Amino acid sequence: MSWSGRRALGAGALALAWTALGAGAAWAGPAPGAEVPAPTLGRVLLAWSLDPLVSILLVAAAVLYLRGRRRLVAGGVAWPAQRSGCFMGGLGALALALLSPVEAYDTVLFSVHVVQHMLLTMVAAPLLALGAPVTLALRATKGQARRRMVKVLHSPPVRVLGHPLVAWVLFTVSLYGLYYSPLFDLSLRSRFVHGLVHLHFLGAGLLFWWPVVGVDPTRWRLPHVARLLFVFLMVPFHAFLGVAIMNSGHLLAPSLATFERSWGPTPLADQQAGGAILWGAGDLVALCAVLGILVAWASYDQNVVAVREDRRLARERAAGRPATATRSDLGQEKPS
Repeated sequence: MSWSGRRALGAGALALAWTALGAGAAWAGPAPGAEVPAPTLGRVLLAWSLDPLVSILLVAAAVLYLRGRRRLVAGGVAWPAQRSGCFMGGLGALALALLSPVEAYDTVLFSVHVVQHMLLTMVAAPLLALGAPVTLALRATKGQARRRMVKVLHSPPVRVLGHPLVAWVLFTVSLYGLYYSPLFDLSLRSRFVHGLVHLHFLGAGLLFWWPVVGVDPTRWRLPHVARLLFVFLMVPFHAFLGVAIMNSGHLLAPSLATFERSWGPTPLADQQAGGAILWGAGDLVALCAVLGILVAWASYDQNVVAVREDRRLARERAAGRPATATRSDLGQEKPS
């Protein structure tokens, strides 16, 4: 593989891989039993952890993506600026979730944990998917490197994980397994497990939003009506989980009650607030997704009609016949 091929291969795929590694490498907040200071204005504005490993991985992902875009532009291939903006916005959401004071209190307050959860799955993941890193890598790669990428994309593990049903289950049902099992308490006490939970949130979010966005190539491309159903079926499961947590009378993780703090709500009240955030924010993001799908659907239909009309006119010109106007061209005008 040539040096240029390796560089292009890293443009999209490695950008996403670096991003995922950064999500898993983020340190957890204070350990159970620790004394936690109150989140003053100064701490909220300045208490960014800036973990070196996470910071380097996020910057590397941005550099790889922009390098791939520059390679395409240099070759005369246009790359939409909005895609680059979405990918950079997704990296920004990851930085906010993993490096800001959100990360500093994610083990102490369940409500902050839910905000971090939403940033990873409902903000960063769809923005990264809208950035189309796989498409960027495929377009910027040639020869053997591109063939290897295509082979990976068509491999059985990718086909299974990319199946919409698998993605939907990982995104929705697995949350019940996390919050209603000892795994959640373990994630508060183990930095390694905490990092794995971050990876799960980001990975499950990417798998869920990939077919909804429908930009990158996939074996399981969904029509727009199926995308709407895909999102609609997620809403009640996500909402029920939020309502169940909001109305719960006991802590999901005993470790939440062990932190030494004299400020803020009680652990149970904070957990109930987190359930309300999970419910309300999930429904809001789903509504935005539905509106986005409807807009994309309308734009797609208009483009299909325009392409068909252009092809019809081209066939008539090739046959030597004058191009005839269609009913849509004539509109509602009446002959005088």
